[in-house]
Amino acid sequence: MREVFKYTFLSVAEWKKFLILVLSVSILTLFEAFPVIDTAAFLFEKLLYLSVGVFLIYILKRSSTPEIYFENLQKNPVSTFMFHFIPSASGILLALIMIGIFWAIFGLLIFEFTNSMFVFANPHNFLAAVSKTTFITKLLIGFYLVYLLFYSYVFLGKFGDALSKESFKEAFIAMILSLFDFKYWIKTVSLKYFLIYIVWNIIVLFIYSLTSFVYLFDIFPTLQTNPNISLLIIPIFVAITTILTYFTFFSAYFANKATD
Repeated sequence: MREVFKYTFLSVAEWKKFLILVLSVSILTLFEAFPVIDTAAFLFEKLLYLSVGVFLIYILKRSSTPEIYFENLQKNPVSTFMFHFIPSASGILLALIMIGIFWAIFGLLIFEFTNSMFVFANPHNFLAAVSKTTFITKLLIGFYLVYLLFYSYVFLGKFGDALSKESFKEAFIAMILSLFDFKYWIKTVSLKYFLIYIVWNIIVLFIYSLTSFVYLFDIFPTLQTNPNISLLIIPIFVAITTILTYFTFFSAYFANKATD
């Protein structure tokens, strides 16, 4: 876990590239407020982050020491840093979209084939409606939740595996296989993988919860009276998100290495 923090801080220490990425994502975040281009801006923002992630892992794999890693990070131009691995990023992003669709369709099929679609009639009483379904429906929902729980555990490592790929096809396949690669699932049953997963979860959930709390009870009321302050707030939140994203990239990579 020490390596995760070390490489995260080294990546942030290359402050010029870090600030350029933060500025670029901040601009895309502003574009997301416009209905016509909001989806395109959102997707390109994710592509940008993923492309940077693949690049960081690419130079990490080719650096024998943290010092050499930092040198390699510094000497590569911004264009390489941000855009060189867009093809790999596209493969990961497409796979993530398909994985999300898979889980949504899987859940809906359970209710469709057990004639339990009535549970969606009133979302506010969803749990109460589920309690009135048949035994087989509850059994299938239980299977779905257990499957999803295990998947959420192995996802981090498979994400690291996908970040290690250098082409659209390899990255896409590595990410899609996270749904069905049960041999890989067995490999994640290790203390090192578990510790990386737990620490990553705790830190990310804590920081996001804290920033959400501050935004809801302190920043949001201020924005209502002074909207222009958002031009300052957005880069700050994007900077926090970018640091957490770096942290996720390296957590995923070293989690995947723990399965070797």
